[in-house]
Formats: sequence, C-alpha cells, structure tokens
Amino acid sequence: MKRAMMSLPGFIALCAVLLATSPNLALAEAKPVGVIDSQRIVKEYGAARDAQEQVQKYIKDLEREIGEKEKALQRFMEDLESQKMLLGEAALTQKQQEFQKMRDDYLTFREQADQKAEAEYKTRIGPVIDQVRTIAERLGKEEGFGIIVDSASLTTLYLDASVDLTDKVLVALVSGQ
Repeated sequence: MKRAMMSLPGFIALCAVLLATSPNLALAEAKPVGVIDSQRIVKEYGAARDAQEQVQKYIKDLEREIGEKEKALQRFMEDLESQKMLLGEAALTQKQQEFQKMRDDYLTFREQADQKAEAEYKTRIGPVIDQVRTIAERLGKEEGFGIIVDSASLTTLYLDASVDLTDKVLVALVSGQ
C-alpha cells in the first residue's frame, strides 16, 4: 500500500527515534536503535512471502468480482438510457428503482469486499507480524536496544521504557517550556 502521509504512530515512532538518538539528550544509559525492514522480510522469508502472495491473490479475485459488478451496473444504466424514451412512466420508474437497488447492492458489495480484504490480510499476515514483534522484543531485551522500528512502515516494534520521554515532554508542555 502506498501512503501519501505518515501515520500518527509512524510520526511518533520517528520522533522517538530522533529524540532517543539526539546528542543533546542526557540519558542515564545510551541504548542503541535497531531497525527491521519488513519489506525485505516479505521478500526473503518464505512464510511471509507466501502469506503476501495469498493476500494479493484474494484481493485480485475480489477486484475481478467488483469489475464484473461494475460492468453489469454500467450495462444496465446504458440500457436504461437507451430505453428511456420508449418506456412508459411506470415502467421507467420501475427500471430506475431496479437500477438504484443494483447500485446500492454494488456499493454494499464494495464495502464488504474492503472489509474482507482487511480481514484476509490480518488472518494471513498477522501471524508473521506477531512473530516479528516477538523476535524484536526478545532481541531488544537480550541485546539492550532502546527502540526497534520497522523502517518500511515506521512503526515501533520494541521500546525500552527507559528511553520513553513522554513524561518529560508532558512536563515541558504543561510548564510551557
């Protein structure tokens, strides 16, 4: 998926990285920053690659169904337009109502397709993401990282509480500094 803007969690993670690595901050203990590239994991880890391919196939099938419904809707609208002058008022009203129902059904299908695609993604990719998070947390604790971020999505995978500056930022905000 392409993102035009950085998400709030991504922005917060980036700020945390910048604050944690800033030379002006006096931390009791310097902790390294770790980076994981989830795009590379999808390319190189078979289970992630397979899950991604299954999700893409599922979405492609949904898009095909959506396309078929769009074409049927378009054909119905064109037929309605071409018959408009030939139909009586009652028949025209009935055809317009049929078109409206067909359009509503199409919009409902699109919405459900989006929900199904999201659920499929969570079902297939979720376990891999959970594995990556578990490994990142273990590595963070075992190897003393302050923060581990996913460079592809700018999300925080692990954060050591000792590098969390939220309390200091809140104090500065409240005191107007």
